[in-house]
Amino acid sequence: MADAGADVRGGVQDVMPLQQRLEEVEAGLNTLTSEFARIAAENVTANTKLRLLEENDHRQDESIKEIKSSTIKMEIQFSAIMAKFDSLESKIFSLLQQANKDSGAERKLWMDMIKYIVLIALGAAAGNQFLGK
Repeated sequence: MADAGADVRGGVQDVMPLQQRLEEVEAGLNTLTSEFARIAAENVTANTKLRLLEENDHRQDESIKEIKSSTIKMEIQFSAIMAKFDSLESKIFSLLQQANKDSGAERKLWMDMIKYIVLIALGAAAGNQFLGK
């Protein structure tokens, strides 16, 4: 029976530390609950930021595709403009050559006409000298 008394006494003494341990565990669980709530809130925030970053990445990919498309179109337009510029340059060159040829031919025509006028005038003066006297 002595053992039974020791058990009763030991049981009462063990109950107090057990109750303190339960309170400590409950306090730890309350701390963990608030930590889990904080971590859950951070998780929501991180997921929101990640979603925004993914949307931003998608928009930037679309912008890059549009820029590439615009660049290709600008290169095509630049090639067309350069082709027209080359065509215009060759037309101007041919017109200048034609103008020089026309000017040369016109100048030759005037020189021939002046030559004939001078010859006629000299012939008239010589004829007047010899025939008029």
